[in-house]
Amino acid sequence: MQLKSIVLLGLSHLASAHFLLNSPPTIGFSDDDEGTYPCGSFDATDRKTVTNFPVGGIAVSVTSTHPQDTWFIRAALTNDTENWVELIPPVSQQGQGNFCFSNVPGLAAWENLDAVLQVITLAPDGYLFQCSAIKFVSGAAIPPDAKCTNVKGVSSSILSETLLLDSKTTSTGAAALPAATTGGSVTSAATTGGTATQTGGASSTSSSPSGTTSPNAASRNSGALVALGGILGSIGLFFL
Repeated sequence: MQLKSIVLLGLSHLASAHFLLNSPPTIGFSDDDEGTYPCGSFDATDRKTVTNFPVGGIAVSVTSTHPQDTWFIRAALTNDTENWVELIPPVSQQGQGNFCFSNVPGLAAWENLDAVLQVITLAPDGYLFQCSAIKFVSGAAIPPDAKCTNVKGVSSSILSETLLLDSKTTSTGAAALPAATTGGSVTSAATTGGTATQTGGASSTSSSPSGTTSPNAASRNSGALVALGGILGSIGLFFL
């Protein structure tokens, strides 16, 4: 009976969550406040648990309760948390459950600097945020562990899109048609140094690290993803 209660408690927690950042460890999680920019109501400069992030890349593991998500993974220095850099292109996920980004590349230019990893999903209920305290270090990619997996039935595709999102702005640029894939985890083709593009940093530098609720966090903008055609073929999809 006790084991059954524990299992049911775990299932009820997952059912109530928007999404979970499983690895690297999250700075903090609040289901009610996950729509609060930039880190779901938690301090982006929190350094209680810091993950070394090799420039070769690490895996990022999430769990979603939504039937559809668009994921953005970005990083910023802790002394400038309004200057976000995209580490991989946006990824569209279809299906609920565990989802693994098998290799998210680091930034060689930020080696040995304190940074924060920001994981964002654009879900049916709006933009949602979680963060992880990281430090970029030299080294090759760390392979994903056994816990970084995709649940059966989940599919993914890469989008050509730029996220413009800070404490004052929530918008996305034009998107190309994604390269369709099924069942696999997603990684950038780059394995060292990254090919990131800085976005959204110029419009605000005065917000507090804990942030404020994103203007569009309460509802998904149906016009945010605009198909212009073409396939982003230069990014690899690696399957576990």
